Amino acid sequence: MADKIFVGTIGAGGIARAHIAAMKGIDNIRLSAVMDVDFSRAEEVARENKAKAYGNLDDLLADSDVDAVIVCSPHNVHGEQVVASAKAGKHVLVEKPMALTLKECDDMIQACESAGKILMVGQVMRHFPVNKAIKKMIAEGEIGDVGHMIRRRYSYFNTLLPGAVYGRWYLDLKIGGICVLYCFGPHEYDILHWYLDSPIVEVYSQGTESTELYKGQKDSYTSVMKHKNGAVSVLTQTVVSHVGAHDQFIIGSKGSMFQSGDKLLLNGKEVAVEGSSSQGMQLQLKEFAECCLTGRQPDANGRSVRHTMAVIESAKQSAERNKPVLVSEFE
Repeated sequence: MADKIFVGTIGAGGIARAHIAAMKGIDNIRLSAVMDVDFSRAEEVARENKAKAYGNLDDLLADSDVDAVIVCSPHNVHGEQVVASAKAGKHVLVEKPMALTLKECDDMIQACESAGKILMVGQVMRHFPVNKAIKKMIAEGEIGDVGHMIRRRYSYFNTLLPGAVYGRWYLDLKIGGICVLYCFGPHEYDILHWYLDSPIVEVYSQGTESTELYKGQKDSYTSVMKHKNGAVSVLTQTVVSHVGAHDQFIIGSKGSMFQSGDKLLLNGKEVAVEGSSSQGMQLQLKEFAECCLTGRQPDANGRSVRHTMAVIESAKQSAERNKPVLVSEFE
């Protein structure tokens, strides 16, 4: 059995560079090639990392030195690129969101399973040490049965500012989808059912277009969700708050937890957690490589994250219909 995999990135932007930087600290994965429709950008990143550069997907997928790909492209092309990669015999790690439609998610899962290839989604927050600690503590009954979770993610995300790192396509519904749901939501909706190992069965959401920045799409959402085990999660998000917050409260029958960044409190007392969230990308890539080498399914596999995308679709539909929506409608 090989001891490492060689990967190519589809895209040479900021998130691709983050993956490439994280690879350098891992023994079982190496960068082989970089592809971008802007060939000069692919050349620059490839030159910096002693890799090959390609300007189109077909050429990258034809490269026998590439065992797997990391899809770091705009959201609306994830589906077609994952399917093409699987058919070309490549394992796939696709950045979140998995896709903008559930049909694309299903096509991606089918293509990878038919080809016998790994499909992993970049739910990097599952790899944060603090989140792993929370999941373990819940499973071990540290706070009893969880009844309520309240999670907040507030930020000001403006891609129009001079020097903005992210592309303006995030504001384009056809390319990026509703930004607060499909750029940031995949992390937030995913972590809630993952913590409890209990799927979400019903969603009631309300969204607003609070400012002119995201004209034509809602920039703030609040969702109340019921889990199969009876717990209730509340997620509130915005991309137009000038004061940020990213934290949560988890209430159980025997105690409670609070988490903000890498800080975790159990019943008001801080819990020491080994490691930091900055290690998330490396831990994610290490798991991806191990799965490609052994055939083991990753935690954030296509079928697991498809549930997350069904919950996001439910949230979107609930806000549009102005009533609760059963997630089973989309599963």
